Amino acid sequence: MPQTEPTPGQGPLTKKTQELSRRTVFRFTVCTVLATLVGWYINALLTFAGNTYGFNNRFTEVAVGHHWFYLVWSNVEVMKAYIIVAIIFTAIIYPIILLWRKWQVFGRWGVIWRALALCGALYGFFVFRLMLNKPYFGNYSYFDQGWKKFGDWFGAAIQQGFGFFVLYIFPAIAVLVCGLFYLNELRRFLKSRPGMVPWPLVGPVVILIGMVVTGYGFIKDDSRHTPAVEQAPKPKTKPKNILILASDSFRSDRLSCNGYGRVTSPHIDRIAAEGITFRKCFTPIASTLESLTTMFSSQYPHTHGIQHMFPNKEQVAKANATSPGLGTILRSKGYDTAVIGDWCACGFKELPMGFEDVTVSDFDNFKVYMSEVVYLHHQILPLFFDNRAGHWLFPKLKSFANFMTPDVVTNQVVDRLQERKEDEKPFILFAFYSCTHLPYRTPRQYADIWADPAYKGDHNFELKLNVDEFIGNVDIGNKWEKLPKKDVEQIDALYDGCIRMFDDCVGRIMAELEASGLKDDTIVLITADHGDDLFEPNVTFGHGLTFNGGDQSNNIPFVLRVPGVENRGRTSDKITRSIDFAPTLLELTGHAPEPRFEGKSLVPYIKGNADLSLAWYGETSYLFFRRKIPGEEPLYIPAMDETTTIDPEFDFHFVLKDKYQEDVIRTKERVLRTQRFKLVYTPGVKGPIFRLFDLEEDKHCERDVKTKFPEVFDAMKTALVKWRDQHKESTITEIFAGEDEFTFKPAATGKK
Repeated sequence: MPQTEPTPGQGPLTKKTQELSRRTVFRFTVCTVLATLVGWYINALLTFAGNTYGFNNRFTEVAVGHHWFYLVWSNVEVMKAYIIVAIIFTAIIYPIILLWRKWQVFGRWGVIWRALALCGALYGFFVFRLMLNKPYFGNYSYFDQGWKKFGDWFGAAIQQGFGFFVLYIFPAIAVLVCGLFYLNELRRFLKSRPGMVPWPLVGPVVILIGMVVTGYGFIKDDSRHTPAVEQAPKPKTKPKNILILASDSFRSDRLSCNGYGRVTSPHIDRIAAEGITFRKCFTPIASTLESLTTMFSSQYPHTHGIQHMFPNKEQVAKANATSPGLGTILRSKGYDTAVIGDWCACGFKELPMGFEDVTVSDFDNFKVYMSEVVYLHHQILPLFFDNRAGHWLFPKLKSFANFMTPDVVTNQVVDRLQERKEDEKPFILFAFYSCTHLPYRTPRQYADIWADPAYKGDHNFELKLNVDEFIGNVDIGNKWEKLPKKDVEQIDALYDGCIRMFDDCVGRIMAELEASGLKDDTIVLITADHGDDLFEPNVTFGHGLTFNGGDQSNNIPFVLRVPGVENRGRTSDKITRSIDFAPTLLELTGHAPEPRFEGKSLVPYIKGNADLSLAWYGETSYLFFRRKIPGEEPLYIPAMDETTTIDPEFDFHFVLKDKYQEDVIRTKERVLRTQRFKLVYTPGVKGPIFRLFDLEEDKHCERDVKTKFPEVFDAMKTALVKWRDQHKESTITEIFAGEDEFTFKPAATGKK
């Protein structure tokens, strides 16, 4: 074996030996790093295989039985991540080992074990960074406990300083040192071999260029464009812009400007202080696809035809062909129309509502689900590629709930606003976030705001949910209704942290709106698709399943700032609906009403004190698990893995089986709410179930009072059945024949 390193007592190394030694160190470093990464890859494959066969639902059987090649290819696709990490690790470890040799002489085995140790150290460092930023990515409770103890021992200031050093300063120093090392290497190489190409430095670059040229998962256009529409001549005066900022599952009662006890929304509060806040705004259906279709078509679900979250290809095509879209109308007036969102906004790929530029993730797709399962088993992806560069290298990451961060959406919104500043084109921009959606994941700085530091349970950084139970067990509510109070309080704290995260996104966008000079020309609307149940009486979690527990699942934020309209912090408790947004925005921008809209313009509320006497009519969506009504037996449908299928002709979307279409409609609850009363219709096994609630006395809807208020019950039942069967709504004034509902008293004492 050729001698490449000196032994004790041996003279200094010759120049030739030094060159051989450096090549040997490099060669063994590369081999060790590659072997380590191959080991990690094999471990991920074995874990994926074991967990896949451990899942117990029909969709797993479909994936393994009919899409096995796609699963295999997805694992192959991830290999480029390991190659890139191997290059990075080698680039970092190689100079460290060379420096180490200046203090200690060692042979090839010394290079191998040091390279292994440094691989482990780098891996640990990136795990530490991930747990500081996104603790929900793994089950590292020991890390969280240790981090909290570190703060207890040394104080919060030192803890935060250390975290900042680890997250930002140390990586910057490491990059600087490595950069200087390789610049020096390049200088030495060119000096010793003038005119020769430094292949060791060029090799990694060639690999990356090869991946780009072959399109190996690097480039993907996530936007879609709707067909062109005829545009009107450019107006002489620039119309108002429209900016709608919304978050999925965002409850109105959790806004601090609506009186909530925690300061969850300081930036939204500032918008409210400059505009008007409607505290009783409701969506007709608490499910994203159906609700947003209603919002932008101003039609009820029974009109536009999207009545559950699993429509088939024909239902979607019909809605696109027959329903009016706010985006279509404004495009014809010369507006730039765009939707930007993460995985929660995926429905706009199928139902764009006339918006021309749709930049959203593709989530509601079985292949996306399969890809996410694969990617999550390769921990190398969240460790190294959950960032802007990683999303460019692996576009699928932007479709995954675990990876798509609000910052990505906000950056895209800011870029769009800068474009509109340059071309001065009027715009409507809808930005839709998943910030407040289940399972309430946030970076640590938000999760820790209101959480109990002493909490030790299953819901440290997210609501822990078993997927098998959710899609395959209609009685899952039995388990969750027994959740201990400390767990409910923890989940509440996480949810409120999610609101603060969305609020920070709003703050960034509003700062850009002001800096670009667009604020005084832009109507700003803060809202949501629906709210969420959070363990109120007779409910657990979720939305669109029932009207039990109160208004929380359908009551959404409605904060509106209209330039030129003096509102300045006004609040209104009049009933409004998301179906009213489109006609309101059309009127505020000076455009004629659309006759197919079923909502009403709220401009009389915004510019004055008129009373439109609106009532809220609503329906539930797909029934994931059984409802509970004491003493009654509501209808239900089988579990999701039985009622839905995957349609390869419809881009592998989940669709409701034909034989369950009528059953889903049949099991829907309907609701009619006035200012004081709420009537709920529930289909029962033995017949219809009607319950009337007096919200003045019973905000959580626990006591049926239809026998105490028979006149109210009869009047509201007539109006609700008329809306359900004839699709005709009545105002509150019409329901009660002009009488003030607040004058009604229980039957025992008569009516005032």
